[in-house]
Amino acid sequence: MTAEIPQGFSSYASESIGDNKQCVVGAASDEDGMNQRPVAYLAQASGKPIWVRALDLPSDTYQSRVTHCLRQGDALYVLLQSDTQPEQSLSQTLLRVVKLGIADGAVQAGGDIAVPGAKGAYSAWVEEGASHLRWDNGGVVVAGQYAALDAPEQRNAFTAALKPDLSR
Repeated sequence: MTAEIPQGFSSYASESIGDNKQCVVGAASDEDGMNQRPVAYLAQASGKPIWVRALDLPSDTYQSRVTHCLRQGDALYVLLQSDTQPEQSLSQTLLRVVKLGIADGAVQAGGDIAVPGAKGAYSAWVEEGASHLRWDNGGVVVAGQYAALDAPEQRNAFTAALKPDLSR
């Protein structure tokens, strides 16, 4: 079986995960560059893919991208940032962590991030960098920012944690 990177794939991050391997995450766009679909893959240090996993869109979302990857034991935890609709001013960006088996990329669990302090319609986002998706105190920690849709200029920092099985 050959692992092929989908057409229109753009990488958002590549993390060395040990064992001469790297986790590459991003999104594949359709032919007109719209409608991003989340993609993660495990590659050898040379860049050759071992497996490629196109992830399902979270419910009630229009497009999604994988922006962060974290290895813990025999699992990879990836962060999805997903938009609810094409009109940016009306769209919410929601966060979800998905646990993949390191051997084959099989989805083992998924958990939505409940952003502490966010009320009503809001968008949340996580900047680049490994410190924003990390393993701490026996669980997965996501650190980012959010803003209410009716006050987009008021940005607030948040930190949320999930258990290893991605429950709260």
